[in-house]
Amino acid sequence: MRVSRVARCLTERDLQGLGPLAALKSEGSIVVAGSIGLTVVGLVVGQLWFMSISHKLPSTMTPQWEAATAKYRAMQLQDPIREGGY
Repeated sequence: MRVSRVARCLTERDLQGLGPLAALKSEGSIVVAGSIGLTVVGLVVGQLWFMSISHKLPSTMTPQWEAATAKYRAMQLQDPIREGGY
């Protein structure tokens, strides 16, 4: 059975006197710390990406598209207050 580097370096004597803090010196805590680290990095990269694209209009928002959308909305009475409807 292979013994990991962390388990090989820690002995019972190293963990004496730590009490509940001895759990922080296990492989599980390394996995948890790595998972939290990757999550934080992913969230930061995601927020930076979102902030970089959030102010841009879609490429389909041309004057022709806006005119066609306004005509369609008027035909469907989707803007009754602005168009002087009800």
